[in-house]
Amino acid sequence: MFRNKFFIITLVFLLFSSLAFADLIDEYNSAKKDLRYIEKSRRVSRQSYILTAEKFYKIYAKAPRSSLADDALYLCAKTYMKSYYRFKNKNDLTNALKYFRLLAANYKSRWAADAYYKAAYIYYLKKDYVSAKYMIKKLRAKYPRSSKVKDAKKLLAKIEKNTKPKQIKSSVRKTAYTSNNSKNVNIKGIRYWSNEDYTRIVIDLNKPAKFEKHWLKKNEKLNLPPRLFVDIYNSSVVGNIPEVINVKDGLISRIRWGRFKDGVTRVVLDTISVKEFSVFQLINPARIVIDVTGEANKSILASRRNNSNKEGNYSDTLASVFGLKIKTIVIDPGHGGKDPGCNYYGLKEKDIVLDVGLHLRKLFKENTKLKVLMTRDRDIFIPLEERTAFANKNRADIFVSIHVNASRNRRAKGVETYVLNVTKDKSALEVAAFENQATEKSLSDLQGILKDIILNSKLEESLILAKSVQDSLVYHIKENSLGVKQAPFYVLVGAKMPSILIETGFLSNKVEARKFATKKYRGEIAEGIFKGLMKYINKYNGR
Repeated sequence: MFRNKFFIITLVFLLFSSLAFADLIDEYNSAKKDLRYIEKSRRVSRQSYILTAEKFYKIYAKAPRSSLADDALYLCAKTYMKSYYRFKNKNDLTNALKYFRLLAANYKSRWAADAYYKAAYIYYLKKDYVSAKYMIKKLRAKYPRSSKVKDAKKLLAKIEKNTKPKQIKSSVRKTAYTSNNSKNVNIKGIRYWSNEDYTRIVIDLNKPAKFEKHWLKKNEKLNLPPRLFVDIYNSSVVGNIPEVINVKDGLISRIRWGRFKDGVTRVVLDTISVKEFSVFQLINPARIVIDVTGEANKSILASRRNNSNKEGNYSDTLASVFGLKIKTIVIDPGHGGKDPGCNYYGLKEKDIVLDVGLHLRKLFKENTKLKVLMTRDRDIFIPLEERTAFANKNRADIFVSIHVNASRNRRAKGVETYVLNVTKDKSALEVAAFENQATEKSLSDLQGILKDIILNSKLEESLILAKSVQDSLVYHIKENSLGVKQAPFYVLVGAKMPSILIETGFLSNKVEARKFATKKYRGEIAEGIFKGLMKYINKYNGR
């Protein structure tokens, strides 16, 4: 009897599924017919293209795992692209980019390689050459045999003509930050955070320094391991810094320093299994940051697992067609302790964002089984570089930094969400300069280095995450949307996971400040962020 009921239920389910898919095919063919018509017609408006593109998107949204989903998403993006060519409206170009990027990130189909190429081409049209190079790199890495690789090489050649690669290379490979003061640079300390596949080392200085980085391969004759070293010019070590610091985390065996030659201090990293590294300098306070990633030695991994105290087990959820599993979230309430952030009308940014962060953690704990960590859960100061290192060390899948904005224009209001990237946007640079406690000139110096780092970052995923959170927060608190933007925020540099920085409003605006003063509004901000994060998480965890 039970078997018969099960058979009938299965049969009914299959019948409805096949009917639903048949309807989907009809909608798809109808949208294709519309596209063919408007392409041939001379008297159609831009709105006709938009309506057709929306038809294709609805087909994708109804069944993102169906065999038609990637086709519909591709034609949605292509329709916007055709509209741009015909009417030269930049909004169409932006929409085309959004959907090509969505397709490339989420599907491994015949259209994915072309979507990467077209996204790169749109970035090229927008003169965002860093993002264009990033898309080309992803295309060549994921689809090396695609015919689009040849087109991508031609596009890359055009990009190189519009940039100055030699200058970029110089700023990255031989970083030269010079101080206006001729006195010695004092090396005050060496700190590090690590796990089996990531290490961040910070060399604390009293002021910016000129330095060079070098990589030496393994020397079997002298029995020397592969080494990364940084020469810091016109410097000397002050304080009690051990000459040898044992790390033994699977990537770095030890850190050591010594006097290389007159006026030059050499800091050496003896490596075990390093795959990639980046070296950059931050200011206020001055420090050199070294990020190292790679595949850890299996015996060391096993030893560490046996000796470590295991935290609670977090069961894996079913991975979606997008191939991602999100299990760990790091919430970063900005500023703290001696750093109040912006300060208006008796309110301090550090207090507001801590309250929002604690409320956000509570929402995750009450409604999900995800692991949630905070860079700070009380009023303490944490350097910017420690926050990302904390997320990397704990293998976070998402990093969210929460802030409140301020402006000289007291009428400025609204919400904006940032991802890490270089930018020429003056207003974005002003926000980054404040959050970084840096000058715009120092940010300009940093952007040359970031061009290299960003090519290996989670820019693509971060943009999708930022859009989800931005839309949700704006909808939830009924506030003005300033959009998703890109800027060089120190706190996001080196993140190995999708990472965003949210400016939840303007404390300098008296009306918004009154809202920030209430517990209720802070809770609403947390709920808006939570719902945006969960929309992203559920999508990529296959729910």
